[in-house]
Amino acid sequence: MIELAYGARPLPLRLPDGVAVEVLAPPAPPAVADLAATLQAALDQPVGSRPLRQVVTARTRAVVIVSDASRDEPRAELFAAVRRELSALPDDQITLAVANGTHAPGAPAGLGLPPEVLARHRLVNHDGHDPAAMVEVGRTSRGTRLRVNRCLAEADVVVTTGRIKPHYFAGYGGGCKGIFPGLGFAEDVRQNHRLKADPASSLGRADLNPCREDLEEAVRRLGRDTFMLNVVEAGGAILGAVAGDLVLAHREGVRRLRPWVEVEAAPADLVIVSAPLPVSGSLYQASKLVPPAGLLLRDGGVVIVAAECPAGIGPVQVVNEGIFKLGVRRFLPDRYTLLLVSSMDAATAAQGYATPAPSLEAALSEALRRTGPAPRVLVLPDAGDLVPVPTARR
Repeated sequence: MIELAYGARPLPLRLPDGVAVEVLAPPAPPAVADLAATLQAALDQPVGSRPLRQVVTARTRAVVIVSDASRDEPRAELFAAVRRELSALPDDQITLAVANGTHAPGAPAGLGLPPEVLARHRLVNHDGHDPAAMVEVGRTSRGTRLRVNRCLAEADVVVTTGRIKPHYFAGYGGGCKGIFPGLGFAEDVRQNHRLKADPASSLGRADLNPCREDLEEAVRRLGRDTFMLNVVEAGGAILGAVAGDLVLAHREGVRRLRPWVEVEAAPADLVIVSAPLPVSGSLYQASKLVPPAGLLLRDGGVVIVAAECPAGIGPVQVVNEGIFKLGVRRFLPDRYTLLLVSSMDAATAAQGYATPAPSLEAALSEALRRTGPAPRVLVLPDAGDLVPVPTARR
């Protein structure tokens, strides 16, 4: 029996006798023993930048960015580390901004930040759909229009915090993404995201990635001092941290992460993927699990996505068109079947791009009917942490 991360509780997977299965999990990295010390060490030795405390003066106006609650990150520890670096600044010169991107603003209490932090600093809970909150800063060389939250234009220094882990079209998360798309106007963010249709905008590719290059150019066009502090995470464990220049420090984080997320496997007839919350919280988020599966799927094969989706599909047209059709579909072979096991009712689930299955057992039965009695089966119990590298059949 294999336990799939599914949502509020694991989902047991039992395969019929005689069906061979390979579980493809990321290597388990050694987690750092002291996160606060790890963050401080990164800040003391930034990559491609002076230490943040040397960049600011007592008159500096700073924006410190944290991710929204859809990402499982140590926001309190990240903010505390940055605040120590900004000790020369009074509280009222530091704005705390929540990088909601195109997501609707959530309750600040859900961020896991201490109440005193929320009380001491001006809070900007970014709404990417509010044009009145934006200022325009131009266009990138690829034509992406840039409207960003006004707080960025009012700042002298912008510090973004977050997490570096695989991302299906930006290559890897973290780096500039807290600033743009994190504090960008939704329409402009989606213009950038159309670059996900380019095959070079791909999972595990940070350099020469059109989507990421466009994001990094967008942030440079702000004309502000920028700085990053990111944790490096694999398999749910924080293995280190990087700080400094938004590009150079990010690539150093990617270099450290790759050995823990790149995994080799031969293509399979049936690929089963899952992930814990918050990735399995909605189909909008769980769509990130399909590209790793698609990279390892034979033509005519079946993918089963096990995601509880307690928050439902998300914006249906965006999920079906902007996420699946534009960015996810190209990872799948010409012929495929995509089954979704979730807690959504049948009518709701039917609105999405995947074929709903009433249970994992039913999905398995349908998959085996399509693949035959002796398929090659791969299980990726935390697919969002993987960059699969297809190999010849072993």
